[in-house]
Amino acid sequence: MAYELFVCIINRPEAVEDVIAAFVEIGVTGCTIIDSKGMGKIITQDIPIFSGFKNMFSGTRESNVTIFSVMDSGLVDEAIKIIEEIYVSFSEPDSGIVFTLPVNRVKGLLSNP
Repeated sequence: MAYELFVCIINRPEAVEDVIAAFVEIGVTGCTIIDSKGMGKIITQDIPIFSGFKNMFSGTRESNVTIFSVMDSGLVDEAIKIIEEIYVSFSEPDSGIVFTLPVNRVKGLLSNP
């Protein structure tokens, strides 16, 4: 079985519960969710020397949510489709990002002895 590390950063934290519920329905057995900040937030509010760049980061949100999951490669396309149906298409400006990386070895998954 092939696995991928699925990483998704979305800019609407209120959508996360619906995304996770849909993941369970398609067979995603676990994920980690963390609150995160984008570079624009840090630059414009936390580093005074860069406050003049505020206009460059007009779409900056207070917070983002990052979802990590090691999932079966066969679930990746469906997981992305679910997020786009619940949340927004990633082609929208400032909507977030989703990407995957191949996982060469994994231990500890329910489906992996």
